[in-house]
Amino acid sequence: MGQQPNIELEVDDLPRPTTEPGAPGVWKPRRPGEINSPAEMHAGGVFGSPSPDAGWVVKLVRQAEFERDSNAVDSVVATVASARASVFGRGPVPDDVEAALIILGLRVDGLPEATRADLNRRRSLWLRNSAHETVPGRSVLDDIDRDFLHQTLDEIRAGITDQLR
Repeated sequence: MGQQPNIELEVDDLPRPTTEPGAPGVWKPRRPGEINSPAEMHAGGVFGSPSPDAGWVVKLVRQAEFERDSNAVDSVVATVASARASVFGRGPVPDDVEAALIILGLRVDGLPEATRADLNRRRSLWLRNSAHETVPGRSVLDDIDRDFLHQTLDEIRAGITDQLR
């Protein structure tokens, strides 16, 4: 509707430009369990030990050449390799997969026959348990010491016999 001729408009009566849409309001996360800073990140126990780009280990495991004697072995190797990478605070590398293969008895070159037999027995138990675990291979990590994962490949190969006792 147009302006009536008998009403004078002042400058204050004219429409003012506004920003569309308006400025956003302040938002803070209020959901329970939301992580807002690195200090709030839980680690250890049931939370595990997160590492950056842990999914890369799946590709490394698929590229590794070893005897796949069951369907679950890839998942268990990936879990152990990821755990070793998280001990160092980095993403997984091929040495982590090699360490997992040694621990699982899939790289037994140079190990005593008794150790080979023990690793084979334990691997079959670990693989059997992995079907019932939320994270396949968790039982392997429960059986070995976290500090053992922090060692070099040669130290792991040399100390695997003592670690399993």
